[in-house]
Amino acid sequence: MDVQIAVYHSLRWLLRPFLLRGVAIATHGINNLPQHGAAILVCNHRSDTDGLLITLALPRYIAWMVADYMTAVPITSQVLQLTGMVPVKTEGRPTPSSIKKALQRLRQGKLLGIFPEGEGYIFANDFEAPLAELQSGFAHLAYTAQVPVIPAMIIPKAEKLEPISIPPAVRPHLAQHYDLTNTRSIARYRAVDVRISKAISLKPVAHLDKQEQVGWLQMQTRQAMLNLQR
Repeated sequence: MDVQIAVYHSLRWLLRPFLLRGVAIATHGINNLPQHGAAILVCNHRSDTDGLLITLALPRYIAWMVADYMTAVPITSQVLQLTGMVPVKTEGRPTPSSIKKALQRLRQGKLLGIFPEGEGYIFANDFEAPLAELQSGFAHLAYTAQVPVIPAMIIPKAEKLEPISIPPAVRPHLAQHYDLTNTRSIARYRAVDVRISKAISLKPVAHLDKQEQVGWLQMQTRQAMLNLQR
């Protein structure tokens, strides 16, 4: 048995009663999520709890690409390592190490989770903001690994801004992340829809060059996510 998957599901089961307590989650399009095989799950990013929310909503193991500053937080760092998460820089280009780990998860037949909007929406706290332009990293990974992309959307049905507090013991580890340490409030869900779209394959544009395929996949993925909002 894959140890990372076993630890992931054990923690998911153990912590489920405590994670996102009081949040009603309705999942739509679950049949669009393949039960097996490598793929990249692409989702919008509205709150710092999005990864936990999707983890609870979907039955498959997800190797999330997570902000690298989280590896500086005690205990969290060990959990991320034990569950096979992939740390990635939130600013600038991802490191070769992050890319290598992400491709490794895909070659292992796992589901890789990515929030290609980045963190800008979280810190802006603008509930009316449209879906941001998607960064191209997920499309490059899909092209390199030749795996499909599965668009997903978190649609809030009830939410509000709540004060965010970073424990004193944790704050020094996040000191270099200006946006995070200076954010005073964050979106908290009360009820959400998690919507999953059909997988998007590169096969229809396999005759194009790499940049054209990557651009096409970015466009198709964003459009599919916009369609899920309707």
